[in-house]
Amino acid sequence: MGAQGSDVSWDGFAAVCGELAHRIQRRFESHLHAVMATIRADGSPRMSGMEAPIREGHLWLGMDRNSMKAADLRRDARFGLHSAPESGELQAGDARIEGSAVPADDAQLETFLRGHHHEVDDATPMALFTASIARAVLVRVDRQQLVVETWTPSGGLTERRIS
Repeated sequence: MGAQGSDVSWDGFAAVCGELAHRIQRRFESHLHAVMATIRADGSPRMSGMEAPIREGHLWLGMDRNSMKAADLRRDARFGLHSAPESGELQAGDARIEGSAVPADDAQLETFLRGHHHEVDDATPMALFTASIARAVLVRVDRQQLVVETWTPSGGLTERRIS
């Protein structure tokens, strides 16, 4: 999971690694829910299903303010986010994002609510974060090889092919 400092917004990631960002966004947008990992108070992982839309230059992490995952992120901002694979062939890939959750400010909340897929009458019960990205990964199959594309702010884009 990410460590804040050199992490970047979704916009920053897309600006320097646009093709990979586009393919990862397609994976997350191919279905409504993703799986997020946070760190419990005792250090063990917590896995939670959630929506994680990407728009307006941000990867948004919205949840109930009283949820355990919100409490986890307020205590330790590191998270991992995983898209669900559409099939066993992984043609479009299996995407992961690691980073830190940054609490959204009032202007970001308004932006999020304007573009949300359903109307939210009262945002009071919501905890909203934006993702600061430390690592983005897309794993896919190309012919008989597993292709692992990884991007980090400090290391840029790397690709490994595993036969």
